[in-house]
Amino acid sequence: MDARATAVTVLKWAGVGLAAFLALVLVGSTIVPPLARGRYNRWGATDDEVGRALPGDELVPDATSSSTKAVTIEAPAALVHELVVQMGYQRAGWYGWDWFYNMTGSSDFVDGRYSTRVVPELQDVAVGDRIYINEMVGYDVVRNDADAFLLFGAMNEKGEACDPDDRAVCSTMSWAWVIEAVDEDTTRLILRIRNGGPGFGGFVDWLYANPLDLGGAIMGYKTLVGLRNTAEDLAGS
Repeated sequence: MDARATAVTVLKWAGVGLAAFLALVLVGSTIVPPLARGRYNRWGATDDEVGRALPGDELVPDATSSSTKAVTIEAPAALVHELVVQMGYQRAGWYGWDWFYNMTGSSDFVDGRYSTRVVPELQDVAVGDRIYINEMVGYDVVRNDADAFLLFGAMNEKGEACDPDDRAVCSTMSWAWVIEAVDEDTTRLILRIRNGGPGFGGFVDWLYANPLDLGGAIMGYKTLVGLRNTAEDLAGS
């Protein structure tokens, strides 16, 4: 086989591989999320945690979607709280896949990767402060105490902050990190995310309801696991 025929064969199989990959992505983002949502939107959470009211539910009373995930951490609640409040863009990171946050412009973390230590200068977080996801999107702190760390954001179809009372154009989201001490050395960390508002319409709503919803669930649980591992390493050191 000459060089030209070899090149054609390589291109052919590359095309087949790309088509197969795109088909897999399409099927995965269309079929998997609706079928699996009942499972991945409650990863790690008990029936009681899913069903009961949690701090922050009142921020989005007419939620169009809600998820509850949880993890048990063999570390004191105070340490878990310190790790939770230091998260964020240009802060201590997200305790997950740093390569993803670097790729999406959501990193620039103080330690160059997600922090495996308590960062003292990031602990002074007050109500009204804004925690950024990236340079364009941020959520306001509405509660920060030993029991819960609550974030709330309201955006319009352009991704700009808007009046959450203007339901015609505004979508809202709350993130509630609920910290429950099981005993002095064990903590239950619950993450509840609620979405509300009219949505952005059309293809954007489909993205948020399917591939982005599944991706967000995976990243959220990865963060919980990363928090657990970091806290337990620090508690045992």
